[in-house]
Amino acid sequence: MFTEVRRAVRSLLRAPGFTVVVVATLALGIGANTAIFSVVDGVLLKRLPYPQPEELVSVWQDVSRRGGPVREWFSYPALEDVRDEPGLFQGAAVWGGWRPTLTGTGEPEVMVGAEVSAGMFPDVLRVRPALGRAFLPEEDNEGAGAVVILSHDLWQSRFAGDPRVVGRSVTLNEVPHTVVGVMPQGFRPPFVPEAALWRAMGTSGTRTCPRGCFVARALARLAPGVGLPQAQAHLDALSGRLEQEYPESNTNLSLVVFGLQEDLTHQTSRALWILMGAVGFVLLIACVNVANLLLVRGAGREGELAVRAALGASRGALLRQVLVESLVLAAAGGVGALALASWGTDALMAMAPPGAVQPLVEVGLDGRAMAFTGVVTLLTGFLFGILPGWKASRQEVAVGLRVAGRGQGMGGARLRSGLAVTQIALALVLLVGAGLLLRSFQKMNQAELGFEPEGVLAMSLSLPGARYPDGPSRQSYYQALLNRLSSIPGVVSVGAVNSLPLAGNDGDSSFLVEGEPPPEPGVTQAAWIRPVTDGYFATVGLDLMEGRDFTSGDDGEAPRVILVNETLAARYFPNGDAVGRRIGFGDRDDPNWRTVVGVVSDVRHFGIREGVRPAVYFPFRQVSFGAMSVVMKVDGDPSHVLAEARTAVSGLDPALAASSMEPLQAVVDRALAPDRFTAVLLSLFALVALLLAGVGTYGVVSHGVARRMREMGIRKALGADGGAVQGLVVRGAATLALAGVALGIAGSLALGRVLRSLLYEIEPSDPVTMAATAALLAVVALGAAWIPAWRARRADPMAVLRQE
Repeated sequence: MFTEVRRAVRSLLRAPGFTVVVVATLALGIGANTAIFSVVDGVLLKRLPYPQPEELVSVWQDVSRRGGPVREWFSYPALEDVRDEPGLFQGAAVWGGWRPTLTGTGEPEVMVGAEVSAGMFPDVLRVRPALGRAFLPEEDNEGAGAVVILSHDLWQSRFAGDPRVVGRSVTLNEVPHTVVGVMPQGFRPPFVPEAALWRAMGTSGTRTCPRGCFVARALARLAPGVGLPQAQAHLDALSGRLEQEYPESNTNLSLVVFGLQEDLTHQTSRALWILMGAVGFVLLIACVNVANLLLVRGAGREGELAVRAALGASRGALLRQVLVESLVLAAAGGVGALALASWGTDALMAMAPPGAVQPLVEVGLDGRAMAFTGVVTLLTGFLFGILPGWKASRQEVAVGLRVAGRGQGMGGARLRSGLAVTQIALALVLLVGAGLLLRSFQKMNQAELGFEPEGVLAMSLSLPGARYPDGPSRQSYYQALLNRLSSIPGVVSVGAVNSLPLAGNDGDSSFLVEGEPPPEPGVTQAAWIRPVTDGYFATVGLDLMEGRDFTSGDDGEAPRVILVNETLAARYFPNGDAVGRRIGFGDRDDPNWRTVVGVVSDVRHFGIREGVRPAVYFPFRQVSFGAMSVVMKVDGDPSHVLAEARTAVSGLDPALAASSMEPLQAVVDRALAPDRFTAVLLSLFALVALLLAGVGTYGVVSHGVARRMREMGIRKALGADGGAVQGLVVRGAATLALAGVALGIAGSLALGRVLRSLLYEIEPSDPVTMAATAALLAVVALGAAWIPAWRARRADPMAVLRQE
């Protein structure tokens, strides 16, 4: 074998151009596969960094029978229901988001945090604090002391790693919290992985929310010996009992369980697997291309191999010789692939949209990725070497000796043509997939959002309840802030809302329509609640469709009024009489009635793909929240007023800091980012496939022309003109292209069904995309054939015949 390897290296070094092309092709194909595998492995395949991660599950409330989502949040009573179910879970806990402002340890800073119920760290995740303790069960109760656990990074950055930090008081949202623990270095929970601190759930009053409200998300650890099917069966039985015991809140409501890793990645896994399949296609096309090159090279070495056979080399020896050359080429390509994969993995992570890759497991070129590269390299070497090796080993000695002096082989044309057709078909599948995703992304980019993000700057604020405990204090601060912001040069208008468009984090409330019967138990009649200030609609470009906007007179002393969106008006007031009707919130026996004074245009709030849900807008002077998002319409680039906006916030209250200060267009870009990421990557792979298909077609046609030069010379000597000879070559290339396109369209129809969930307002069998990509590939294939066809046209018949 060592002798064979040495012979293969010498042989390949004598053909440097061929060797460089093959190694570069393989390095590109294998490197792209390794880079994508590194991401897929880190996100989908590696075990989560917790003890016995296969026992960890997410538990949701399924409200699909009410027309809602399969994955709905939990209430604390629902947590107690599942936690107390015997033989089901070892531990269960809930969590929610938290964005406190940290003061007293430097500049005020809005922190990313979370709130958790007792048992989350020790019972569910089984992670102990490095310092101090976890939360106690009694700290889940309302009125318990405010306690907090710090992350290791926050402990180091804000508290200088002080080992005496446990027991120390820190001020969060103007409320003193006692530090009871510090989590280990590198710890990231599966929820809010970037969280810097955690508070006990009882501090926020979440536990007091009654059965039927959805305010937290649940994690659990399965009991020993209980799998997902058994757990779901338990929960199905529990759901039935709860529906009978609590028909008012639990009718048409089910409990569902998912493996935690699956739950964390269900929104990105399909796109990642599709990209993995696409890059596998690229490698397969590269292998076909290299196999064709080896067949061409083998055709020129038929005489050499025939001489070896005549001197006693067995068919196995000839097969081994060609396979060893293939493996040497693959090994060289694999080495180059590792360098490309290291750069490619970093590039993929930089391109990945926020939230696409959970930072729980390290993603990079580690031992698993290098082992994957080794296996792919070995398989690739066999894959593209087996056909040339088989062809060489089956050659007849006498035939090979007859062509030994010609420098051109005699057979294998059909095999090379078949490989070219395969390349074209595979390339078309990728091109159609990329075309569908690009057209889908274009439609998403042109989708009617319901608002105008251009030139709008947004920032989020959260007023501490200790100093802003009621409506008047909150209204006073925000009104003063809006006045300051409106005086900044270049600011056209200002406003505020509790949740920005496309943010997806509203709260909703059930309601009644005056004069209509209340909904039956288990039937959802709820609207998303959005307090807004004067000027908000004009600032973000919402249109008033009917009635009037809020005015400064809609304060706490005035009659209670609301505006509704078009979806709510059409669903509950089909006669078009929404303005002037009353809607009640709260207790059915004593609803808080409010009069509809206007209808505003729909806004996409939960994502571009998501439908619009009923929404109700309240005047901020009547319903005021402490956490609001302020928007400013700016004449020109919104980033030019960032510094002045920050100054306005701190100038009114030095203990406050704004978070998420960014142009509203950035919110839209984030919503589009996952689809852009998938479409761009698949398009890059498709372009590589298109290039490889063109090169492969050129190689087949060029070699065919070289083999048939004697025939071309005879044709021209007998009177055929150059155009006829050129047309003969082009017709042969067209036959290859049409056969490849036909196979590729069949494969594309199958791929379309896989892509369906990623497409937006476009069918997988879209004829425009099919026709355009097929035409593009046909043009590239025929263009690749034009050069050898032109060479055949200009051939001198006398020179060809003299050479023969």
